[in-house]
Amino acid sequence: MRIEEIFEHCRRHGRRPLLIAAGNSAVVAVPGMEGRLFYGRGGEAVSLFRPEAAEKITTSATGYFNPGGDGLWPAPEGTCLGYEYASGAWRVPPGLTGAQYEVAVLAADRFTITAEIDLVNNRQRGIPCRFTRSAQVREDSGGTTVIDQRDTIEYIGKDVLHAGEFLLAPWSLSQFAVDDRSRARFCDPGIPVRDLYEPSAELLARADGAVALRRDPERRIQLALPEACKFVELRLFDRKLAIRRTAAPLAPGLRPIDIADASPDAPPGAPVRYSIYSDPSGFMELEVAGGCPEELVPGAVLGMEVSNTISNMEDAGYEV
Repeated sequence: MRIEEIFEHCRRHGRRPLLIAAGNSAVVAVPGMEGRLFYGRGGEAVSLFRPEAAEKITTSATGYFNPGGDGLWPAPEGTCLGYEYASGAWRVPPGLTGAQYEVAVLAADRFTITAEIDLVNNRQRGIPCRFTRSAQVREDSGGTTVIDQRDTIEYIGKDVLHAGEFLLAPWSLSQFAVDDRSRARFCDPGIPVRDLYEPSAELLARADGAVALRRDPERRIQLALPEACKFVELRLFDRKLAIRRTAAPLAPGLRPIDIADASPDAPPGAPVRYSIYSDPSGFMELEVAGGCPEELVPGAVLGMEVSNTISNMEDAGYEV
C-alpha cells in the first residue's frame, strides 16, 4: 500500500491524518485514530495498516478494530495494576480507542500531538493522564530512514499515588506484516528469554551475539526482553527491508516494569524494556516500553525516546 493511500483513507473517514516527510521517507500520524503512526519509505507503507479501523468504531459489542501502525498504550496490559481488564474481560480502554489528539506542532518533517486520556486500572483506580506523541523524520547520509520518536504520559491527577497502588509506563507497539521468511531479532541478553504466551525455544536461533525469532503460524508468541537487549529488529526478506528500534536510557527515577498480559488477579512480574510479539494472523510487533517512578505525583511526566531506522537489506539468509 502507498503511504498516500493510508493518508487518503483516513482523511475520507474523518480521522484527520497528518503527513510529514524528508526525502524518500514519510510518517502519517492519525490524531483521530488513537494517534497511530504509520512509517513509509520510497512511497510505500512499511507499517501494517488495517482500513477497517478507520471505517468502524470499536465498542465492547463490536470488539477491537486494530489499526496497525505504531500505537502508544499504557503499560502494564494485565496483572492487578494493568489497564486492559478494568471491565472484567480483555478490552482496549475506550479512553484509548476514542481519544481525539489535537495538533500542538506541525512542520514539514515533524509534529507533536496530544490528548487527555483517563485510565482505569484493574483495581478500579482512576488515573487521569495526558498522552503526547512527537516524531521527526529524516534520512542519514546513507539514505536510511530515521524516525526519532518521543512518547510521554503526564499524570494530571490531584492525588499522590504510592508504590503498590499503581504501575504506569508509556509503551510503543509497532506492527508490520510478515511471512514465513521474516525474522525478528534482538541482542542476546545472555539470560533465558521470558515467554509471555506460548514457549518459543524451538523458534529461536542464536549466532554472533544475536537471537532471531521466526513466526509460528498457529500460536501467539511474545518475548519479554530486558534493557540489556539494546534493540529489537525485524528483517523483511520479501521487501528487503530491516527495521530496528532502539531506546534512549530512562530518565533518573524511572524503572522498567512488567508489561505482561497476565491475569488481572496476578501480581506484576519481572521488568520488561523491549518486547517482540508474533501473531499467527501474519504480523509482528516491535515493542519498546518506558519506565515508572516509585510515586506518581501531580505533573509527573513519564517519557520515552525511541529511534526507528528503516534500511535496505541484502538477502543474506533467514536464520539470524
